[in-house]
Amino acid sequence: MLKLKTAPSIGIFCLTITLFGIVVATGVEYVFYPEAYADSVAGKKAVIVVTIAVPVSFVLALIIRRNTLLAEELLHLVNRDRLTDVATRDFFFARLKMDADSYGVSLMIDIDHFKVVNDSHGHLVGDRVIAQVAQTLSAQLREEDIVCRFGGEEFLVFLRKATPDEGWAVAERIRKAVQDTVILGNGGQIGVTVSVGGALKHQLEEIEEAIKRADVCLYEAKRNGRNRTVVAWPMAAASAGPDGAAPPFVPRSSDATDRRAS
Repeated sequence: MLKLKTAPSIGIFCLTITLFGIVVATGVEYVFYPEAYADSVAGKKAVIVVTIAVPVSFVLALIIRRNTLLAEELLHLVNRDRLTDVATRDFFFARLKMDADSYGVSLMIDIDHFKVVNDSHGHLVGDRVIAQVAQTLSAQLREEDIVCRFGGEEFLVFLRKATPDEGWAVAERIRKAVQDTVILGNGGQIGVTVSVGGALKHQLEEIEEAIKRADVCLYEAKRNGRNRTVVAWPMAAASAGPDGAAPPFVPRSSDATDRRAS
């Protein structure tokens, strides 16, 4: 250890690290040196600061990166359904609440005869069916659309700024894509179909109201044979009553036959 004959001089170096304009770390470094080295230390202040700052910044960068990855993973676990990797129901509604004035088409989608799949092939195969259907319908959507697992074997889709014709086309594309999907069960292929109910969401309307109408259409699709799409689009605004009541809805249904799970 170096023994100083005189009282040492002290150099104090303050370090502040900012990220996107936010201070993420501060530090104070004390450097003790003999008075005889004062001139030398004074001339190397920049070197001393860099020597301190570089390793500290590197360590902090690693910590921030790790915490960012953990935060992203946690956010993914909270917002995504673990089986299907589509949005959770809570995230779906939270996102739409942030954009309450948005308009478009709501689709309720239900896997037909899902209980038969579980009873005949077991719950693990049932989970595989749900995951495959989620993947298939997600592939038919745009980046601005959102799909969530509404519950069990039901999915809810919102097609942002979609017209009735666009909503119908997407619903039918989803239905046909699922019908053409090959899923292997215990002992062979499983024939899987979905029923779809659709309704238009107006710009000043709560999403729950559109979902209620889509759910009624889904029930009609089930009642009329499954593996079909039923939607209810509003007539022209001019058809609304003089009291300002909502315009009547015109149902539209695809002509498809049920294909039971085997």
